[in-house]
Amino acid sequence: MIDHADVIAMQNWQHLQTVLEALNKIPVKHADVDVMRVRESHLEGLALHHRQTVVLSSFASPEINALARNQCANVAGRARWRVLEYPGVLARAAADAGGARLRFDRVDDVKESGEPNADSKQKREKSETNSSVSRLDELRFKHFNRFTLPALRENPRPGSLVFVPSYFDFVRVRNLLTEHEVSFAVASEYTPPRDAARARTLFADGRKKVLLVTERAHFYHRRKVRGVTEVYFYALPERAEFFAEFCEFAAKADARDASNSAGLSANLATVAFSKLDGLRLERVVGTARAKKMLAPDANSAFVFTA
Repeated sequence: MIDHADVIAMQNWQHLQTVLEALNKIPVKHADVDVMRVRESHLEGLALHHRQTVVLSSFASPEINALARNQCANVAGRARWRVLEYPGVLARAAADAGGARLRFDRVDDVKESGEPNADSKQKREKSETNSSVSRLDELRFKHFNRFTLPALRENPRPGSLVFVPSYFDFVRVRNLLTEHEVSFAVASEYTPPRDAARARTLFADGRKKVLLVTERAHFYHRRKVRGVTEVYFYALPERAEFFAEFCEFAAKADARDASNSAGLSANLATVAFSKLDGLRLERVVGTARAKKMLAPDANSAFVFTA
């Protein structure tokens, strides 16, 4: 039984994979074991196919789907139950925006490259998936470098918060901002509490123009951030409520008044998404709207207002 898999994903998903890989193995040493009491199928290494694995999560994710597909091999097959229709949190976020815009920019489509000489269809599909994911990381970083970085560097706007779900992407973005000498502070899951509090204070006072935040840091502490005027989502959060919460931070009356008085853009949030973010996207904008946004002939940019 794997309960609260979504919470485990915020802790150490690799550890869970290691545990599952160690299950149903034949011990190297058989001390104090009565072999006559062990099922014959287990001695033949077939225990994996008789194990029932139950994975419970508040939402679906690619990691959980891959876990069920690759490490659950019961002979009876697999069954999955999931919510088929998500209403999304876009209405809540737009209502908090107070007329400001929520902009969704689609990252360039990932062109999957197959392996014509693969021995099997499963191997070919796995290679295509790995190629797509790795290529998406590069495309997302290039998208941030091309569209978001100039706004943070050339036209520094006080109160710009950059939300990064993955810590590995966080390191790349942090190094990029450092390279281009952007005035920013960081609050990640590995930032000491005292340093994170100081970073939020510097950001709220305007002494640091940009605050870089990770999803896991917000998951652990749920700190309210003051002084936010606009949020840049490097990628959509796994938890849709985080999207609405950060939009609410930016929609505070004092922050919006300061932004409007300065004559700045009315964008409250700018989001980068791709077709591989379908599960996250539907939890934010709703299932029906997500299908339209991910359609092959859909626009590359979408703007929502209250």
